[in-house]
Amino acid sequence: MLACSRLTGSFRLALAFAALMLGTQLWPGLSDLWRFSRSAFEGGSWWQLLTSQWVHLSGGHVAVNVACMALMLFAFDQLVDKCVQIAALLGGYMGVAIVIAMDPDCGSYAGASGALHGFLAGNAMSLLMGGPGQPATRNNHSFSNREWLSLRGLAWVVLLVLIVKLVVQHDPGSRSIPGWLGFPAYYPAHEAGAVSGLLAAVIVSMLHRGSPTNGQSS
Repeated sequence: MLACSRLTGSFRLALAFAALMLGTQLWPGLSDLWRFSRSAFEGGSWWQLLTSQWVHLSGGHVAVNVACMALMLFAFDQLVDKCVQIAALLGGYMGVAIVIAMDPDCGSYAGASGALHGFLAGNAMSLLMGGPGQPATRNNHSFSNREWLSLRGLAWVVLLVLIVKLVVQHDPGSRSIPGWLGFPAYYPAHEAGAVSGLLAAVIVSMLHRGSPTNGQSS
């Protein structure tokens, strides 16, 4: 059975993310209105750079992103500071917004996968920047040096797998090939989201580490 702290922490965040994604998808007409359209953007609809990341192309698209976010929240629960996690996610959103705005070949966009790549990269990098003596605990368990080494090893694996994935997907021709969800994926968003989320997490982690109250936070 999940501990109360888990239910009030990662569980609530996952539930909030799911409610937001499902709500925007099920609201009549909202998905079409909020998707990024190059012609609408150039006509002044700048907000689509962000709203397009809150709507999806299908129910399956929503379900996959919600499931991935929930898994990551529970995987990094109490291991990464919530401020760092928020920075990684927001960094991912901003990275995607920038790349779809600057890429004239991006005619349309929808989905949160780019931002989720940033969330994953930022969380993994935050673990690499941590170590013995850091305040992180999980279920009131303080990590030993050996356990921190294991966590860092897993973080390296996550980042290496993510890098390999992005390199393999880095093919302009793949943009027109339908993926396993039935539509072409815009992979530059994954790359931009991962890089921006990682950088945001690094900056916030460094600021947090230098804070005089760092030793009293978790």
